[in-house]
Amino acid sequence: MVFDWVARLLHWLMALLLIIMFLFGMQMEELTLAERREALPMHASMGLLLLLLALFRLFWRRRYPPPPYPDSMGPGQRKWAKGVVHAFYLLMILLPIAGFLHAASYVDFEIHAFGIWNLTALLPSGELLTGVFHVIHGSCAWLLIILAIGHAGATLKHAFIDRDEIPARMLPFLRKSK
Repeated sequence: MVFDWVARLLHWLMALLLIIMFLFGMQMEELTLAERREALPMHASMGLLLLLLALFRLFWRRRYPPPPYPDSMGPGQRKWAKGVVHAFYLLMILLPIAGFLHAASYVDFEIHAFGIWNLTALLPSGELLTGVFHVIHGSCAWLLIILAIGHAGATLKHAFIDRDEIPARMLPFLRKSK
């Protein structure tokens, strides 16, 4: 059994956007404050888009549950897989919220998502808050990347060592003909 096309589209679209955002965020660390001020609205807009996609994806997953794990996966593997899924959703929601709080805590700095919403008008500002939210946002980004690398590694294990149907759940063209 495979995930439906909407779940697969959301999976791959978000994977691509999250990688782009991570690389964009890494590049932003190297920018001057003036350059960062110019780059942040785009980063914030994409972050908001990713948050909305994550929430929609969570809704979709509840409305259209994923296919069951194959019998070849033992109870321990199933627990790990479910834990990874929960961690992904937690990080996909927490990461943009932490980024929003980071942006909103800057002193005398306005960031408009999509040129519309002033994100910085909603919270008190201050260097301590900015630093705390910066660390939380950055830590969530790194945790998400580490989790994604582990996820990709587990998929490769299922494809080349276990030779089971797990990779085909998200890549149906890999299904073995029976």
